[in-house]
Amino acid sequence: MSFSALSKIVWARKFTFLLVFTFIVAGAAGFTLSVTPMFQSEALLMTTLDRAQRQQAQFPDTLRYQLNSQIYIINSEDVLRQAIGEFGAQNLFPAQQPSQAWQTLNSLLERFVPPALLARVSNIVGSLRPANPDEGRSDTDRALVKVKKRLAVTLEKDSQILSLTFRHEDPKIAEQFLALVVRDFLQRQADLSGNAEAPAFFRQQAARYRDEYKKASAELTEFAKKNSTYSVGQEIELALTRRDTALANLAKTRGSIAEKEAQAATFQNTLTQLRRRISLPGEIVGPKQSAPAGAGNNGDALTDSNKVPANESPLLLVRVFQDTAQSLVNLNSEIVGLRSLEKAQTDAVAEVEHRLNELASIAAEYGRLKDQLDQVSKVLEAHLGRAADAQMNADWDASEKLSNVKVAQSATAPTQPVFPPKPLFLALGAVVGLVGGAGVCVMFEAIGATRRRSAHERRAVPVADERFSDRLPAAPNDWERAYEMADYRFRSQGPAA
Repeated sequence: MSFSALSKIVWARKFTFLLVFTFIVAGAAGFTLSVTPMFQSEALLMTTLDRAQRQQAQFPDTLRYQLNSQIYIINSEDVLRQAIGEFGAQNLFPAQQPSQAWQTLNSLLERFVPPALLARVSNIVGSLRPANPDEGRSDTDRALVKVKKRLAVTLEKDSQILSLTFRHEDPKIAEQFLALVVRDFLQRQADLSGNAEAPAFFRQQAARYRDEYKKASAELTEFAKKNSTYSVGQEIELALTRRDTALANLAKTRGSIAEKEAQAATFQNTLTQLRRRISLPGEIVGPKQSAPAGAGNNGDALTDSNKVPANESPLLLVRVFQDTAQSLVNLNSEIVGLRSLEKAQTDAVAEVEHRLNELASIAAEYGRLKDQLDQVSKVLEAHLGRAADAQMNADWDASEKLSNVKVAQSATAPTQPVFPPKPLFLALGAVVGLVGGAGVCVMFEAIGATRRRSAHERRAVPVADERFSDRLPAAPNDWERAYEMADYRFRSQGPAA
């Protein structure tokens, strides 16, 4: 059909065309105005190769693999569920409340309809209602399904830029939720690319070895208190020094005792010679002491040439006798003191020997506990150092400035809705109205032509002769007659117009 014929048909049925066109355009405008507008927030991420991946730059697919991996990570449930949990499923997609009219209708039904009948009708309606796939799901699961539909991650052509878009009825919610998705993705990327769990692991190990250090230290302290020792090695050295000093002092004391006893024996022999005429009590001269070896061969001190003459008076030797007796008393006192000192020094040596034996018996156990404490201390120190290094590396990986994924553009605050596009929908409605109006006009014209053809066939062939006729008249061309009719109407109405 030519355009001129179509235009004549449309002009012939212009009221039908205008009615259909107006209805379609009004429907498109009503849909555009009644639908809830959707706002879109957009964020851009730029990906760069890290140091290890730069060495693999000769492989062209390295960057493409990395970008695709990041797209999968952004769309993963871990990232999306974490963002939904932080934002709140009810805050992201509030539950739809029944309209005011529906609530009014329900209140009227509950007021005027018997409860039994209302419950039966509700059960029938519930059985006829199709199953809702969201029933039985949590708010987070329902929100996750909607987020996956509204979140789009695309790779910009010939670039290293990832474009993230999220649509929502509220522009602020769209911006805030997309910012959360970007932040959680960066955190997840840092966890996967780095080793964020290493600091926690080393801290856990450090806490474990710290407890073992406290236990080993307590065991060593308890053992030291029980055995009254705090450093076996040093105490053994000190005990050996004390023993050597005590033995030297004991030998010196014994030498002094032997010297004093020899002097006392000499004084006793002298006093014995002087007492030939003077009788002195034993408290003065003291106990009988044995003479030193070889003294008996020399004879008595006052015999032979030194013997006092028998007719000489003993009063001449009184002064000598008194001095010798006094010296003997002093020697006996010194000997008694040296004997006491010898006993004390002997006891001290025995005590040191006993302490050395005790230290020797506990040295092995003390050394084991001390080595155990030192070993745990070294391991604890190593884990503390490695925990600090791991934390530094984790902070390095988690830093946005040092990460290989950087935010090129933060989530934007949309000001204009992206859906519905009003000019496009109105233009599309006008086009559909034009086509639909023309189509309805052509359809009505074809229906009229078909009816006229049927009437023509009934008038051209009588019913009685139709059984005996071998040939029916040629059927008229419907479109030609429609065109002629439209042309006639166009000409008849043309001057009037």
